[in-house]
Amino acid sequence: MQLLLRIRLLLLIMIQMLVYLNKSTGKLSCGVKEKIDSNNEIPTLTLSIKESQEKKQGGGRRVAAVVGGAGAALVIIVIVVIIYICLRRYRRFKRQTSDSASSVPSQAIEMGRINSLQYVNAFSPHYMQNTRLLTISELEQATGNFSQSNIIGEGKFGFVYKGLLEDGSFVAIKRRMFALTRDFIPEVKQIAQIHHIHIVKLIGYYEDSYQQLLVYEYLPNGNVGNHLYDNEGLPIGKLDLQRRVSIALGASKGLDHLHGLVPPMLHTNFSTINVLLDENFTAKVSDYGFCKLQTKVDQAGSSSNVDYFHDPELRLSENYSEQNDVYSFGVFLLELISGFEVHNRNMSQPDENIIFQAKYSSVMDKFIDITLREEERVAARRMMKLALLCVDVILRRPSMAHIVQELERIQRDIAPLYSEINEEIGVVTLGSELFK
Repeated sequence: MQLLLRIRLLLLIMIQMLVYLNKSTGKLSCGVKEKIDSNNEIPTLTLSIKESQEKKQGGGRRVAAVVGGAGAALVIIVIVVIIYICLRRYRRFKRQTSDSASSVPSQAIEMGRINSLQYVNAFSPHYMQNTRLLTISELEQATGNFSQSNIIGEGKFGFVYKGLLEDGSFVAIKRRMFALTRDFIPEVKQIAQIHHIHIVKLIGYYEDSYQQLLVYEYLPNGNVGNHLYDNEGLPIGKLDLQRRVSIALGASKGLDHLHGLVPPMLHTNFSTINVLLDENFTAKVSDYGFCKLQTKVDQAGSSSNVDYFHDPELRLSENYSEQNDVYSFGVFLLELISGFEVHNRNMSQPDENIIFQAKYSSVMDKFIDITLREEERVAARRMMKLALLCVDVILRRPSMAHIVQELERIQRDIAPLYSEINEEIGVVTLGSELFK
């Protein structure tokens, strides 16, 4: 309404300027008389006696009138340009309004490769915030038509593809085909509300009659396991203790945030491969909110392979609680401190794993990564004790809030150690300046 009122005002101003211009030009023509010579009938212009007396003054007035008219014309041109810009903005506003109105739940959209129309669900911006309903054509273009060369992993939801959206952002696209869940959209709605620095952000989603896709932010350093052990599950020593504590603290804060929601969100699928690292090695928890997205097919497929992050005290999925997530976090801590995969090829017996060995061993140091320096091992023992407490019987396990506090204390205690190292490196750097 304000925009329309402004346009009306500008139009009125333009009309007043036009009236003024007409009056000015009319005065120019009032003193001019046309006389036709009787001999040759050639039109001539004559001036009255009074007009001839004011000839000099009239010429000045005409010049002033012409200048005034030119100025008025310039003002009108400027006003017309302003009106044109306002109209363009108004039309753009109307177009955006109509576009947003087109995403109502009952609208039919085209589903890419499927030559049919299907109704899709959408939610208000209050719930979905920046989460986008993407088209299948966008996702196919982003992944090279889901090329195998773009597969970067596989989880319980399906294959994970690396993709490049039209806006230039890299994304990780999880794709489930055929074995779909009817609770997909409600779960997406719930996940879309979660925003935390240590939680992987959901960017978009897509669903049709035979596939469901989740689009997350892409984290270039992959999962923590890539930086702990090799293909045989043995330590590779890429991370110092300071970085391991930072990763553990970030992951614990992510889980603690999920548990602090109302109602609490249980991860139910926490493991080392679900802790991802960005370009600064900031840890972020992924695959959260999958409790209802996991179908019976997922559960049946997992029975053939032992999930060592799964709490053995958990009998029924309906009884899952925060303490079961704590158990999974304890297994993650054991891997993080030892550098071993929980079940690696170095195990002498098929049913052996680090959890069993660490719980019943009297020598804790043999489960601390040998690549850590001697001065780091004191804090590593504290983290190992915390890990063993997490995998203890359910009544003795700490809460995620308590785990965050303990890891923060460990981080503070080891900070002077690394500040001394940085100072030594700084002295060497300054000394090297002398030889330039």
